[in-house]
Amino acid sequence: MRYGIISDIHSNLEALEAALDFLRDVDALICPGDIVGYGPNPNECCDIIRERGVITVLGNHDAAVIGQMALDWFNPLARAAIEWTADQVTAANRAFLESLPLVHRLEHFVLVHGSLSSPEQFDYITSPWETIPTFAEMPPHNLCFVGHTHIAEYYARPTGELQADQISMASGGTVALSAEFLYIINCGSVGQPRDYEPRAAVGIFDSDAGTVDIQRIEYPIAATQKKMRKAGLPKPLWTRLEFGA
Repeated sequence: MRYGIISDIHSNLEALEAALDFLRDVDALICPGDIVGYGPNPNECCDIIRERGVITVLGNHDAAVIGQMALDWFNPLARAAIEWTADQVTAANRAFLESLPLVHRLEHFVLVHGSLSSPEQFDYITSPWETIPTFAEMPPHNLCFVGHTHIAEYYARPTGELQADQISMASGGTVALSAEFLYIINCGSVGQPRDYEPRAAVGIFDSDAGTVDIQRIEYPIAATQKKMRKAGLPKPLWTRLEFGA
């Protein structure tokens, strides 16, 4: 089975549409959280994810928009975008966000936005030592997809050991999975990359081949920026899109 991975969409409709067009032949879609926040099209993005039955978990921005996370956790720019988004989302999309679980376990993998050890706290995984609590919670799975950092990378740890390798995938590439390793994979952000590569990041997990392929997709960044300016969203949030930072 081939799963398309679309994480951290952040209300960026143009990036989401480009990602979905690229992933049009996959069997199912999964989203490791943060459908909304930052960008100008929260309802359109939620509508697409909801109507297409994308397997989704709750992200920290999703949680904040529906009042399940304190706004003082966020920096002023993110907080301003969350407050704007909360005023925009429809009742149907608010109910949809409220229905999302923090963790989703499927046959071949487990899905979470931040860390499996305390998913409600949305801890970041940015270094090998920060993977230890999540690796401990993964069994019986040996594969976990995360989001949250907006950085395409993965961590591989030999079964029975504590040390994990951290491998950047900012330029894309293929991870060949081994039964002798545990993996935490972040396919990057669709709507607001932060690995200094502005193109949308998507992944394809082929459960039969045992591979995860990460790709970068062009989308009309200027169109998203224009809508963000018109909406009055903070300037740094739309200027950063062209740098992937």
